[in-house]
Amino acid sequence: MKTNEKKTRRRYDEQFKRSAVEMLERGERGASQLAAELGIAVWNLYEWKRIYGKAAAGAGAVGGGGPAPAGAAADRDLAAENARLRKELEAVSRQRDILKKACAILGQESGNASR
Repeated sequence: MKTNEKKTRRRYDEQFKRSAVEMLERGERGASQLAAELGIAVWNLYEWKRIYGKAAAGAGAVGGGGPAPAGAAADRDLAAENARLRKELEAVSRQRDILKKACAILGQESGNASR
């Protein structure tokens, strides 16, 4: 490419991206083969999968700035509840470990104690 030539970026509509991700997730072809067939770079396909894929939909991610799916608010609520429960579990686990150590210390016989 000559230095005075401008490279134009190709733009793909959301439906094309979603279709490409759907084909990738069906697993009929590998990512590199599918990318070659569609005339796109493999990294584009992986980026679109991150945005539009099943895992992104399950995590409440929304691509393209469009309206959120119907269950997105519920997914966010579940994620927040999950985070809260993980923190609580961590705190309770720390308390349990401390109590285990205290019980072990109190249960030991002292070597200089009289019976």
